Amino acid sequence: MKNKVSGLIVIISIVAFVSLAVFVAAILMTNPTKLGPGGVTFWFIDVLLMISSITTLILYLARRNRAESKKSLLLSSARTGSILAFSLTLLLALSSLRSLNWRDIILLLLLVILVEVFFRTRREA
Repeated sequence: MKNKVSGLIVIISIVAFVSLAVFVAAILMTNPTKLGPGGVTFWFIDVLLMISSITTLILYLARRNRAESKKSLLLSSARTGSILAFSLTLLLALSSLRSLNWRDIILLLLLVILVEVFFRTRREA
């Protein structure tokens, strides 16, 4: 089990490194008008992967000494990283489309809270 978690950590680290490198290259070498719709879509996917993987690694490494089960800690960290990444990417996309307002932010916060409460309170069958 420990080897499986270690392998997943390595894969998440590689995804974090590659997505960060692509993000930095895209910021330095291009602009949104040159990318076109497909390029902008891939840019948002890269941002999603980058935030998710980096957050997952940070949360896992910060809490790994206190956890009993490394697998459950990795799953919890991945869930939190994914929720944060989807939220930030959605806010960024709505902002870039100039359709972000305070109601969207409140609804997204409520959705994130609802999802987190659901996963924290559900019981294993």
